[in-house]
Amino acid sequence: MKKLISILMALVMAFTLCVPAFAADDDYYYDTGYEGNPVIVVRGIDFAGLTYADGTKALQVNGGQLVSLLFKAFWSSLTLQGEETIADGIFEVAKGIFEPISLNSEGNSTNGVSMIQYPGPVSDYPELLYSLTDGAEPGIVKTAVEKYGPQNTYFFTYDWRKTPQQLAEELNSYVVMAKENSGKDKVNIICASMGCMVTTAYLHYYGSDSVDSCVYLSGAHNGTYVCGDALNGRIVFDSQVLVDFLNYSAGDNIMLKLFFGVFKALGAVDFITFVINDTVQTSFDRANDVMLRDTLGTMCGLWALCPDADFESGVENIFGGHEADYPVLMEKLEETKRFVFSTQETLASAMENGTKISFVSNYNQPLIPIYERASVNGDSVLEAELTSNFATVADFGKTLSNEYLEGKDRTLVSNDRVVDASTAWFVENTWYVKDAPHVAADYGTQFSDFTFTLLESPVQPTVDTFPEYPRFMAADAELNLTAN
Repeated sequence: MKKLISILMALVMAFTLCVPAFAADDDYYYDTGYEGNPVIVVRGIDFAGLTYADGTKALQVNGGQLVSLLFKAFWSSLTLQGEETIADGIFEVAKGIFEPISLNSEGNSTNGVSMIQYPGPVSDYPELLYSLTDGAEPGIVKTAVEKYGPQNTYFFTYDWRKTPQQLAEELNSYVVMAKENSGKDKVNIICASMGCMVTTAYLHYYGSDSVDSCVYLSGAHNGTYVCGDALNGRIVFDSQVLVDFLNYSAGDNIMLKLFFGVFKALGAVDFITFVINDTVQTSFDRANDVMLRDTLGTMCGLWALCPDADFESGVENIFGGHEADYPVLMEKLEETKRFVFSTQETLASAMENGTKISFVSNYNQPLIPIYERASVNGDSVLEAELTSNFATVADFGKTLSNEYLEGKDRTLVSNDRVVDASTAWFVENTWYVKDAPHVAADYGTQFSDFTFTLLESPVQPTVDTFPEYPRFMAADAELNLTAN
């Protein structure tokens, strides 16, 4: 009996000790005293969130598949097998990766795959709240929860395969819900990567009356060259771009860099890229028939990431001669094209209507070396020229020439002579951060403070509004910012 009483007393004491901890946790997350607009974080493209009805991940790109793909290409190169044999091996692996998330000719999922979503404030989803990591979009949500409380923070995820019109409709419902829950007339938005395209689609179809402030981080609202090149069949492996990418990825690993250098000096990189390029360029039609047209080609969300100049030629390249087989999809692509061509007008109209919009473009990181324009400067995922609304940016590892800079306003040129901001659409509302990776507003960093400073500005911020955050900055490994 004494043992039982002792155990019960121990449990009571343990619970009593735990109560303050739980209360502190509730205070940390809930009792912020924030009374402003609800904040919606619109995430970028999310492959892992696509799931079957039972919750199983639909897109599972594992190391074995990638090794298999590379081995097939490498072995075929060494054994000088025919181009068709090489292509078959590559397409077989690629089709196996993407087929689970394919859409039919009307743009609907063929396997019942959908996106994990959170149709309510973060406070409704404890599993989300307590699983937030510090990096990228989850880190942004984590910061917003800390600042504004989970009941005022929303995490908008979406099925990126859908049309921009469908995605805009879903985001509009989200905005309406957040306004009704908070009793506010407006929301604030932080959008990242593809989420910037989705936000622009919302502004295009529903206007900006409900948005007070919006920050575009590493935005894909002008598309991406990798998408434009891929849809136009411009898959190109450049040996030097590949080596630059590998060297950058190796970081401080001297042995890896030495290995890549020897590999390049021996001509192995040139040989492999030559064989792959020759195979891809002569087998694109086969790839289109086998997998591209009926997997990636039916995803309007990817077409919305196709730059203006590449859109119509891309549609012709993928669907030329087969348009009659996809009547519903052709109509959706026509509407997608109209949206894609409206980006500048949409953003300018929103700003004229009083919505405070800021753009953050990161650069000085190489891009994945598989497409024709991969030599341009970027943030490891997207091209800085596009995320900055068409500033003039030197290729990765290069600077703007003296001839180009002659007569330019040097206050609009970065000190490293890589970026000329004068050609950007919104010169005074765009910030450039050297060495920062894609969507760099990690929790607890100065970059995060910068992002939320822009979001909370009572007036339309410009590059002169905050002396600590000038037009050109550089980030260190901890995402601390200094003038560049």
